[in-house]
Parts: sequence; structure tokens; C-alpha cells
Amino acid sequence: MKNQHNKYLFIFTFFVAFLSGATVNANADYQITVHLKGISGGESYLAYHLGNRQYLLDTAYVNQQGMAVFEGKEALKPGVYLIVLADERNFEILIDQSAHFTVSGDPTDFVSTAVFEGSPENVAFYGYLNFIREKSQKRNQIQQQLNVQQTPPEKRVGLEKELQQLDMVVRQRQDEIIAASGNGLLAQILRAQRDPELPDPPQHADGSHDRETMYQIYKSRYFDNIDFEDGRILRSPVYHSRLRVFFNNVMMQHPDSIILEADRLLERSLANKDMFQYTLWYITNFAEASQVMGMDKVFVHMIENYYLTDKVDWVDPEGKNRLRQRAEALKPLLIGNIAPDLVLYDQQANAVRVHDIEADFLVMYFWDSECAFCRQAAPKLIEAYEALRPYGVRFLAINTETSPVKWQNSLVTYPESWVHVNDPENKSGFRETYDIYSIPTIFILDSEKKIVAKKLPAEHIEQFIRQELSDH
Repeated sequence: MKNQHNKYLFIFTFFVAFLSGATVNANADYQITVHLKGISGGESYLAYHLGNRQYLLDTAYVNQQGMAVFEGKEALKPGVYLIVLADERNFEILIDQSAHFTVSGDPTDFVSTAVFEGSPENVAFYGYLNFIREKSQKRNQIQQQLNVQQTPPEKRVGLEKELQQLDMVVRQRQDEIIAASGNGLLAQILRAQRDPELPDPPQHADGSHDRETMYQIYKSRYFDNIDFEDGRILRSPVYHSRLRVFFNNVMMQHPDSIILEADRLLERSLANKDMFQYTLWYITNFAEASQVMGMDKVFVHMIENYYLTDKVDWVDPEGKNRLRQRAEALKPLLIGNIAPDLVLYDQQANAVRVHDIEADFLVMYFWDSECAFCRQAAPKLIEAYEALRPYGVRFLAINTETSPVKWQNSLVTYPESWVHVNDPENKSGFRETYDIYSIPTIFILDSEKKIVAKKLPAEHIEQFIRQELSDH
């Protein structure tokens, strides 16, 4: 799309600074000594996870003997950290009870060669990584046999049983670690990765499984293995991954459903301020970046019900004011609202009021003659118009250029029967009123001028309106 303003997508990334800046405590220190086989000279780095991102924390020089020492007088918050080499190879370590330990290993295969001294949690962690590597190799071998079409049915049954047995062995090993580790970080990570325990599927009267009820149970218990009082899980990739799968795959992509579950999750996350902040940041970013039509309703809900209330104290007044302005700009354009009225001007400079245009469906198309994406959309729009015009569908083409001459010269591209308007001086404030930051931008209004769709790709217009016609 042609950008006309510097729209600030992902404006919430600065909120993470509160969390990433809160990773130290001046009452303690850390010292991690690393011996790297085959490495001499160069820098190495200590980084940490925060959600799906990694942040650099410290730098240490690798001496000629392959040793690097990371040390500081500020305690490391528990979480999953990374040792990163100059060639970008990296390996993870756990920081939980102690940040004073030594690790040695061969960077070409660190998982199988790492030896830790003074860090029982990392001994357990790397023991588990080696165990999982072995079982994954076995699983891949079985899966390869299953992928061979010529594998006999009786052998497939046996292979499936082997996979089930592997899963049971892995689960048992995890149970053992959780029991031994108690509330340790490794145990928390293993628990958090698990799906919730579910009851036997309820049945309908005809004996078939009640899939809808099972879905509702699964959705309601999805985060049961997350300890919201303990913020350590934030400093690993696990919680972010659970959020991503929940909102992208588990949830139906409908704004009202998302809002309902988001509010429930945020209520649970209030048990820990960092968990609450990260959860709110994630949901808001998810809604703002979503390509699903109507998800801006979630975005506005997050701003009005959280950021602009006393529930959020990490955003300064200037930041809150920007958020308020953004919500106020989007709220009138939410699907289901009556579209804001505009007075624009046709080729003879006659005033045209949007709400005066009678149509069963009115397609508002914002464009300009120099927009390459508009030129690509034009044939699809014309095709949709020709197919839909018998059903009371009209097109309002709103040119966004400041030159009436360029606008009128370019109208040969489009049907004369469209309503063609322009507002070169933006007297109507159409850019701000309809949040026109890029073009082409398309809105669809019903006969009552209610917004029923927005920012649809041109190729989807005919299908959408036909569906609306069949529903009514």
C-alpha cells in the first residue's frame, strides 16, 4: 500500500522497557565462567530471554585458553539466558538459585559435551536436553517409516504404539524432574509447556463426542499450568509461545470472543505485575498488528479499559495521551458503527454528502492516481462492481490527491457510473476521520450507512457482499 503518513504500528514496544530494565537487583552479584574448547580470542556475550526476544546483558573477552568470565555486582533475575559467541553460535543456560558457576564444553556440540560445576539446575537441564535429543532422533526414525506409503498396515500399528510409548517415557521423565525440582525454574518451564489435563469427552445423546463442550473446557483450562504469581516464566520463550498459540490458533478470530478471553486472562495475570504488563502488552500488540478485519475493536478495548485507567502506572502522561488519541481516532470506525459523514466534491465541484448516497451497499474506495497498489486493485474493483451493481451496490471513489487536474485526468480508469469525489484541501478532514494512512483503503457500508467491513482487499469485496446478501 502507498503510505501517506508515518503510522506507528507496534507503538507498544516501548512498554517492554519496563520489564527489560528491571532485570537487576543491586544487593547481589553474579560470576559465570565459561571454558570453550577450540575457541581463543574474540568477544562473547551474555543475553537473556524476555518473551520472544533476547536482550544483551554483558560482554566478556575469550582469552587464549578459551575462557571467558561474565561477572557483575547486580543479581540476575531467574530465567533462561544465552551464551552467544562472536560467530553467533549460542547455547542456553538457566539462572535460578545460583549465578556463580563454571561451565565447559565444545561449541560444536555443546549439549552433549557441557559440564557444569556449581549449578545443579543446569546439570538437570542439560541432562534433559540430551534425553530429549535421543528421543527426538528415535521419533524421527519412526516417523520416517510411517511416511513410507508402502509400510504395511500391521507394521504401522506397531510404529504408532512405539510413538505412544515414546511420549509416555518423555512424560515420565518430565514428571521425575518436576518432582525432584519442586518449584525450580526447569520444573516451571516443563509444567508451563504442557496442555491442561482434560476430562473424558462428554457425549451427545447419539453417542458422538460433544466437541464444542470439549473446546470450551480446553480453552478455559489452557493456562492452568502457568503460575501467574511467578514471573520467572517471562524470562523464557515459553509464556510468549503459549500466548501466541492461544490467540492465533485456539481462539476464534472474532473481536468479541478475543476481548472476553483477554479480560479473563488479564484478571489472572494481576497476581504478578510483570506478568500483567507483559500479557497486556502482548494482547494489545496482537490486536494492533492483526490482519483480521475488526480486530481494532480489541485494540481500542485494551486502551480504554487498561492503559487509560489506574491499572497501568508505567506509561507517562504523554504516552497515555497518544494512546487516548489513537483510540479516539479508531473508535468511530469500528465495525457496526454508523460511518462518519463527509462532504466531498464531484467533478463539477458540487457537494456530495456520503450519507445522502442511497445504496444497499456502498463501497468507499480511497485512492490516488500515482498509487501502484491502486492500479492493481482497479480491475478487481471494476469486476466486483459489474457483478454486484444489479443488487443495489454503488461505489464511492474518494481521490486523496491535492491536484484536481491529476484526479480528473485519471478518471478514465474507472466507470463513469461510480460516484467520483475529491477534497484537495481536505476541508472535510477525511484523512483523519477515516484513518487514511495508506491506500488503497476500502470501507463497505450497508443501507443504513453502518460499517460492515473495512480495509478489505479488492478481490474479496464481491464474495463479502454476496455473503451479506445471502445472510439477509
